[in-house]
Amino acid sequence: MNGALEAEGDWLVAQGKRSKALFLAALMHELTIAGRNSYRVATDELEKPSQLRKVNEIQHRVAACLRQVLSDQPSESFQRSIATWVLEQPDMELQSLMAHAWYGAKNQIS
Repeated sequence: MNGALEAEGDWLVAQGKRSKALFLAALMHELTIAGRNSYRVATDELEKPSQLRKVNEIQHRVAACLRQVLSDQPSESFQRSIATWVLEQPDMELQSLMAHAWYGAKNQIS
């Protein structure tokens, strides 16, 4: 994990339960917005199905992390991995969308 990803993972772990839950919920909302980039404009058709699938996989992990936090069974290593899942993207377009989602969610709880 590179330094920036590690710092973001550490930031998430350091949050209190309420802030962590609010961040993860905001991130889930931001990810649904990012997923819309996969749609063909003004239709119900997908233009980028593989991108939407990746967003869905990330969303799945974020939801699982939120469930752990709310059930008082958090795993620090799993929480740290969320930063990597969201921010480490080989595709530049998806990387930009995910960074926007992460930092947008982070700004919502600041």
